[in-house]
Amino acid sequence: MPILEVKNLKKCFDKTDILKGISFDLEKGQTLSILGSSGSGKTTLLRCLNFLEKPDAGEIVVNGETIFDRAKPVTEAQIKSNRLHFGMVFQQFNLFPQYTALENVVLAPKLMASADKYPEIIEMGKNLLNKMGLSDRMNNYPHQLSGGQQQRVAIARALAMSPDILCFDEPTSALDPELTGEVLKVIKELAIGNTTMIIVTHEIGFAHDVSDQIIFMDDGVIADRGTPAQVIDNPSNPRTRQFLSNYHS
Repeated sequence: MPILEVKNLKKCFDKTDILKGISFDLEKGQTLSILGSSGSGKTTLLRCLNFLEKPDAGEIVVNGETIFDRAKPVTEAQIKSNRLHFGMVFQQFNLFPQYTALENVVLAPKLMASADKYPEIIEMGKNLLNKMGLSDRMNNYPHQLSGGQQQRVAIARALAMSPDILCFDEPTSALDPELTGEVLKVIKELAIGNTTMIIVTHEIGFAHDVSDQIIFMDDGVIADRGTPAQVIDNPSNPRTRQFLSNYHS
């Protein structure tokens, strides 16, 4: 059974159809990369999965449980609960400037736990930052960190909530080229460790190396889908070929 099933997801803004019926599934431990030009609907799809936007139609199923069905009303409490299935890493890090790296990572888990759990949550946060290569930066504030370090803190913060699926929205787009590699290395290590991930990215070569499957979106639809070998090396869709011809990775 797939960990995630998306069925005919649609989203419209100001009478403009952004998602025009998106359907796909994802197996546990797989990495799915979503490619496409600006305006193709990639980020809107991620925001709908994370309930940052409410889809206008369709279903979202996680571990066999329907967490969104447009035909059935959803309460605010259910939306908050459903969000816990997904961890989100944004383009712009979105760290709290008044908190240290460690405080940023443990803030949300502590809010959901009793005080007697705080010591183990802090230990978990330290372990995550160690995995991110930030053992010497735990007490630094965001302004004292490079962009790559801030993004790795953001990844640790998302992992701290133990999501079923970790989502990345262009995780390197705000980084200088020399800092991009350190973030991609962390994501690749997560893929090797069978973390289930959805990555919206413009890094074609990275997507080829790290992904189990690729989706190419164009004008709100899935124009191409398959393995990296199928979609990137031998694209069948002319639009995919045109898009990839602009990126020589």
